[in-house]
Formats: sequence, C-alpha cells, structure tokens
Amino acid sequence: MRKHMRLNSKLFRITAAVAAIFVAGAFLTESSGATAGGVQGKKNRYIGAAKCKNCHKKEETGDQYGIWLEKSHSHAFENLGAEPAKQVAAGLSIDDPQQADDCVQCHVTAFGLPKEKIKKGFKPELGVQCESCHGPGEKHMMARMRAAGDATDEYPDIPEDELVSVPKVATCLECHNEKSPTFTPFCAHERFALIRHLNPEKPRTEAELAALDACSCKAECVCKRDSEGGVCRDAEK
Repeated sequence: MRKHMRLNSKLFRITAAVAAIFVAGAFLTESSGATAGGVQGKKNRYIGAAKCKNCHKKEETGDQYGIWLEKSHSHAFENLGAEPAKQVAAGLSIDDPQQADDCVQCHVTAFGLPKEKIKKGFKPELGVQCESCHGPGEKHMMARMRAAGDATDEYPDIPEDELVSVPKVATCLECHNEKSPTFTPFCAHERFALIRHLNPEKPRTEAELAALDACSCKAECVCKRDSEGGVCRDAEK
C-alpha cells in the first residue's frame, strides 16, 4: 500500500446535482472524477471550490457553494483525521488515513493527477469538491467569464465539453461501493435529492421538474426493495 498522498462566475448559473452525498468517512477507491462525463482538455485544469464560489455563492441563483459547504463532501478529507476514521483505519493496519492513498483518493478531488492538470492555488484538503462530480472547471470558468459581457437575458446553454452539468450515478459508484470498509447500500435517487443545488433562475418545463423527483431505480435498489409492494418509498410519503 502506498503511504503518501499526492496532494499536489453575473457570470454563470447552472443546474446540477452534485452526486455523491454519502458518508464522508468512507475509504474507497476512485479514479478522482478527473474526466467525469468525458470533460477533458489541454487547458482545462482543476481550479477548486474556492474559484467556483465566485459565481455560485449568490442566494438568488441557488448558492451552490453554500449547499456544498454544509454537506459531508466538503469535510471528506478533514474527517479522515477524526477518531472514527482512525479506528477504521487501524483495523486495516493504516496508521494515518490522511496519509494513506487508499483512503485519500476518495476524500479529495483530482487525486493523483499530474501537476499540469491542476491550477495553482488548488487546495485538495478542501475535500470532495465540485469538480469531483462536474469535472475540471477551468474551461467553464473562462467561458462564462468571456460570456459575462454579452448583452442577453437568456439562460446560457452549457456545452457538454465544457462541464458535466448532470453527473451520473456511475461517478458516485467509483467511490461509494463495496470496497469501502464503511459502505452500506444506498439509493442514488434519494441521495441526489439530499444534496440538490438547482439554480432557480434556470427555466425548466413541467416535465423536467417532474423528472427531478422521478425514481428510475431498479427493483433491487433499497428504495424499492425495502418498501411496501416494491414501490419507491418516496411515493409512500
């Protein structure tokens, strides 16, 4: 086991659902979300949540940064230094989970990436940040800054190669899986709702709004498996 971690905005509004909501104390294995949804690019580095905050902190546009700050993802790395995490680590013969790659890789963003893919000032110790789910943000930040001067009231369409607007469950599963010693089965449908951070200014049809709450889980998902008649337990509320 490797023992040392490689730690090495009126601009934009967006809908997203930051995927992975789950327990920040999990010790998992992940690819870092570096190319989530396929967003890549020579000039598309990881910039960090502090940069995202510049545009995503306004209450009128949903305060996505504030929502993230209140969730366990923002404390993921910090929690590795807490006693519960240390106890789990001890059972795996890990002296310091904040220094063990097997733990750190799912508790920070852009883990293990070469320094040329990370913008100066990026702070991995801020935990599982926006870019773990939405992909590297430099290209998006620059595009929205260029568009800021455009005289238009229309909500911007974000190209797929700029940012992952709606993360996939598969991204969550890269870390939230059976390889974690603290993993328990979860319903992504329910977890997405817990950390939803929509921009109320984005126009949405009734169908799009309904889709946000629609459950598309398979029968074996805990939301149906453990409910009456195999119906999503959200529908029973």
